[in-house]
Amino acid sequence: MKNTAITKQQTKATAHDSASADSELYKLGTYITAAFAGAIGIWSLICLSSAMISTGGPVALVKSMFSAITGS
Repeated sequence: MKNTAITKQQTKATAHDSASADSELYKLGTYITAAFAGAIGIWSLICLSSAMISTGGPVALVKSMFSAITGS
């Protein structure tokens, strides 16, 4: 029969290790948020340019916008 002993080894996580993990998660969240904001910005520019093309230019677009707001 083998004689084996169970030993407990204590490990300590330092504050630096957990802060580093949190920092990496914040960076990832920032990149994801920036990517979504960029996608929404590009989408809005595409929609605005499409509206300008369909109405005949920026002046006609502004006239259309005011007529839609006032209901005339």
